[in-house]
Amino acid sequence: MRASAAGQPFMEKIPFTEWANLHSHLIWIYEGEVQPQWKHGVTTSAHMAAWLVLKGEVEVRIGDQAWKVSAGQWLFPPSGDLWRNFSDDARIISVRFRASWPTGEPLFREGLGVMFPSSECPELERAARALSRFVGARFPKVFSFLVDEPTTLAEHLRLQALFARWFDVAVSALTERGLVPSRMGRIDPRLLKAVSLVEQRGVAAPLAERELAREIGLSVSQFARLFARQFGASPHSYFERRRHEQAVATLQSSPYTVKEIAFQLGFSSLPHFSAWFRRHQGVSPREFRASRTREFGAAHPPRAK
Repeated sequence: MRASAAGQPFMEKIPFTEWANLHSHLIWIYEGEVQPQWKHGVTTSAHMAAWLVLKGEVEVRIGDQAWKVSAGQWLFPPSGDLWRNFSDDARIISVRFRASWPTGEPLFREGLGVMFPSSECPELERAARALSRFVGARFPKVFSFLVDEPTTLAEHLRLQALFARWFDVAVSALTERGLVPSRMGRIDPRLLKAVSLVEQRGVAAPLAERELAREIGLSVSQFARLFARQFGASPHSYFERRRHEQAVATLQSSPYTVKEIAFQLGFSSLPHFSAWFRRHQGVSPREFRASRTREFGAAHPPRAK
């Protein structure tokens, strides 16, 4: 794929049916003061994020990349283990959203770590504030996955419209700065249907491969073979990856207890969830949650009063 010229948005045309397979939706949005538990430390996410600093500043680091973001600036950081240190007076708009293909490949593979003044794209802030007002009014107690919240059709459609507006402006801002969207490529439509069914049913219900295979007109062995060929992973591995992503995000960003999170993710007991999480992450859910704050404190002891 060719890169876009500086200042010129990327404008490749592909069929509507291919764009229709892009998974793009809001995970959560927050506007206000940065709460103490989220000011310092490390977060891990496979999803895209955007921060607009309204007041104060934040230092951000991921790998060997580092940014210092001041009031009036946007940052679209890369995904992964992100260390951050907000100033005491920091206020932000934080948007976490999904933008990926059914294969799991992100819409933007390279180039994230984009920072720019809000004044260069004022519509992005206006769209974010409109989205934030709606979510804050309709879902005031949401701390993690907005898509799990019960809602009406009218609220769903309004949320989709507000997010689509913000996402449209965000993609334009990124492509104008040289980022190039990825393409999905050709995928068997039966597998696309299977992935869509997995997404609709969520991660709380166990994956029923035999039922999925029957619904798309394949035998279990055909389904597994085609899925691995197209996505590079078995249906079970794909489901487990989605479940792990949600577990990590919820442990980091929600006030729920580990036991409550276990039940939300469909586990029958806390020990079962803990053993599963340890296999994927190398530590227990409690150790993982505690490490997000300990890692900052070990490297940055409290300042003298």
